[in-house]
Amino acid sequence: MQGGMSNELWLSHADEVRPQMDLQERVWAELRWEPEADTADVNVTVDDFVATLSGTVPSYRAKMAVAQAAARIPGIQAVRDETVVVLPMPNARADNELAAAVANALVWDIRVPHVKLTERVVDGWVTLAGSVTRQCERAAAEDVVCYLTGVRGITNLIDIEPTETPPDFQQLAEAALERAALRGARISVETRDKTVALRGRVHSLADRRAAERAVWAVPGVAAVEDLLTVR
Repeated sequence: MQGGMSNELWLSHADEVRPQMDLQERVWAELRWEPEADTADVNVTVDDFVATLSGTVPSYRAKMAVAQAAARIPGIQAVRDETVVVLPMPNARADNELAAAVANALVWDIRVPHVKLTERVVDGWVTLAGSVTRQCERAAAEDVVCYLTGVRGITNLIDIEPTETPPDFQQLAEAALERAALRGARISVETRDKTVALRGRVHSLADRRAAERAVWAVPGVAAVEDLLTVR
């Protein structure tokens, strides 16, 4: 009797572990196919459908690419990125030199309203501040900086201050979510002032981020509350 119970417990444990191991292998496969992800010193574990990334990467862009690759795997409900950027010696930059490069990059990117932004660099960590009118401008400022040599991390403190909110704000948000065509998702949209709140369920982190991007594109949005769950 005891042997049978022990065997059942072992089988039950194996049934629980197998999906996690399968997800771990799928994350690794995705990382190997991601050209911007340098995974030589990256470790991946999956527990309770949460992927934890640890180890070191040679650039901030590689850090972002590793996390984005893991988030693309269906079944992964969250990604915990604990990787650390360790720059190769030739890529290290003095803070004043990197700050000048950041300012120059913001000026030269047509997507970024640079006159409203400020930058600060401490030990290779870039802090962006100021205000823009759309999320796409905020994201563009971070995007252009993340590719610069010498960046160890980015803190984006840029505020979004829309010029106005259209009267049909709720309808526009709902229509944007419909255009995203997230198959099988169950999402409700609630708007108040200039904030859009998303509640419900999606099938993957990729769908969750697609829902966020869809409503961020609506004119007048200053904030998005993502209360979605991944199942």
